[in-house]
Amino acid sequence: MLSNRKPPTFAPPGVQPKAGRITQVRTYKLITPLYGGGAETQTPDEVTVVRASEIRGLLRFWWRATRGGQFEGSLAKMRAAEEAIWGSAAGEGKAGPSKVSLAIQNWKTNLREDVPFEVVRNKNGNPKIQPRPSSDVPPYAAFPLQPAKEEATPGMKLPGVYWGVSFDLVISFPAEMREEVEAALWAWETFGGVGARTRRGFGALELVACEENGQSKTLDKPLSNEAKQWILRKLQVHVVDGVWPDNVPHINHQPLLTLTRRKKDPTTVWGDLVQALQAFRQKRHKKYGLSLWPEANVIRKVHNLPLKWPPKAGNPRLVEKFPRAHFGLPIIFHMPHDKRLKKDFTLRGQTPPEGKKPIDRLASPLILRPLAC
Repeated sequence: MLSNRKPPTFAPPGVQPKAGRITQVRTYKLITPLYGGGAETQTPDEVTVVRASEIRGLLRFWWRATRGGQFEGSLAKMRAAEEAIWGSAAGEGKAGPSKVSLAIQNWKTNLREDVPFEVVRNKNGNPKIQPRPSSDVPPYAAFPLQPAKEEATPGMKLPGVYWGVSFDLVISFPAEMREEVEAALWAWETFGGVGARTRRGFGALELVACEENGQSKTLDKPLSNEAKQWILRKLQVHVVDGVWPDNVPHINHQPLLTLTRRKKDPTTVWGDLVQALQAFRQKRHKKYGLSLWPEANVIRKVHNLPLKWPPKAGNPRLVEKFPRAHFGLPIIFHMPHDKRLKKDFTLRGQTPPEGKKPIDRLASPLILRPLAC
């Protein structure tokens, strides 16, 4: 989509060095492509590719995930501390504007768009959605970019992602807040990213330079063979040892953490991770092609259809659960081989009490992403 808008050529006020404040210029590049992030759903914004307001929201999340356990499990106390650092809407008793100033500058505008899917004609002349052969994006990670089957038209324009994004983050904060702000920055840089679907590896960050109050800082990056120990050591530094309020996502000092061997580039690492997740979530019987997960048979049972088991399965017992919900919701089940089940089924959260909003989405607790060493 073409736009007549032009990016601002100046940094917003409030980020110049002042007495008692720390001002850093942190230079980032994305080592995986940017997914979404624009005004239109699933579409990057080609003018303001990265927005300061987006990063502020991400830093608030990672501050809660690393520092939210220091308030004895009190949600009210945690929220008051969060607003004191990151700001709040105007109101009586509210903290008001944030003491942390953010600005984005020097973002790269010479970007490469990568469209992961295409619509072609199959041998019968009908539309067929398939991964685009020249795309560098793992199709399983980008599946939401596929069009609906009833809307697919051969040659239609499909949304893409951006490779080659880089930018400077200018961040200024009171010196007494260094520990709180740098904990959020480290967690965002290590586990998070920019744009959508960061838990599946999109928008992964690499910090390539940092200046503080005009002086260049030495970057603390791990050696590849010591990356796990480096992460665990940093968790001890940045994550408080406390009690988080109920239902507040957070990191602990000993997360379930596995690192691959070193690879030649971030794209290879990312592709291997996504492929491993796909193989696990789509585990099937090698000979008969039946899913080894129980959900399909649970759906058949609900609709009074015979269950499907591999021949010579012995005495199979149905586990009436949907275990893949642990990896996030919603989940769409497509069962084309069950002729009486013509429609797809969508797994969402539990039906809420009357008057409450339905639980449509649940973020996955699993994070897959490359780490720059």
